[in-house]
Amino acid sequence: MPENQKSLVLRGLYPATITPFKADLSVDYEALARHLKETAHTPGVKGLAVNAGLAEILQLSDDEKRKILHLAREILLPGQILISGIEGRGPAAVKDGLLAKEAGADALLVLNPFDARPYRRLAQNPASAYQFYKMLDEQVDLPMIVFQYPDPSGCAYSIEALVKISTIKNVVAVKAACGTVTRYVQIWEALHDKLTVLAALDSPPLLGMLLHGVHGALIGISVIDTPKWVELIDAAMNGDAVKAQKIHRDFCIPIMDGVFENQEPSSPTSEVACVKEALVQLGQIPNSLVRPPAVDVTADHKAHVKHALIASGLIKS
Repeated sequence: MPENQKSLVLRGLYPATITPFKADLSVDYEALARHLKETAHTPGVKGLAVNAGLAEILQLSDDEKRKILHLAREILLPGQILISGIEGRGPAAVKDGLLAKEAGADALLVLNPFDARPYRRLAQNPASAYQFYKMLDEQVDLPMIVFQYPDPSGCAYSIEALVKISTIKNVVAVKAACGTVTRYVQIWEALHDKLTVLAALDSPPLLGMLLHGVHGALIGISVIDTPKWVELIDAAMNGDAVKAQKIHRDFCIPIMDGVFENQEPSSPTSEVACVKEALVQLGQIPNSLVRPPAVDVTADHKAHVKHALIASGLIKS
């Protein structure tokens, strides 16, 4: 199905936002409103993703997800897209999708339903993947973004599976968090004329992905100085490799290392907590707390994040 026949076409930057908590680990809706507004009202941002991985979807209640969507809907500017993460298998995924739809989401970011040991090998099977997305297409009827995990996850979709599910009208995009430039190139070449390909990587191979070809990005790290990420994605989409390379080298590389450890973590500390810590040090949220079993930042991680923010020019030493 040609891309122009999809139910939604996405272009540009869609930051994936965090969920701030109070000291008692209840949702801090005041801090969340400030975070959503600061991110969404950045010129060039095309929409937001809430209730996804960076937002700690696995630790949010249905009521919290609903309230977060309502709040984001109020804050978004006209024309911006509200994307909600959904998680689950079978009826649970449908339930989560319908909750998001009723709460005002324009599109769904579908976390991999095969991320469970008995089902992991099924992500490679085009028929199984198609059956799942067709169920959501029929029972929820909202545009969907496929979340493609890296191959080491054990549940990355095969290229054949991605091509098959791309024929579903409501499957409008793939979040290509695939880990390597090689896999990204395969995804781009197979799908770029069928749906939107959104780059999504918090480590150095991102530049190679962007320069090969990109329609936009759906990425959590972009909540840290969102204007700079808008510049990066716009430069890549406009073919300005020199500008994209400079931003990536001078700004993105320190942030990727300081916050995500280039997606090669050396400790159990949560990457979400490190993103929150960066926002704390930038004065945007009051604390970096995450809900268990995720692990809060240590003093060493706080120092590492601070070094990254200094190296990227966001704060002074």
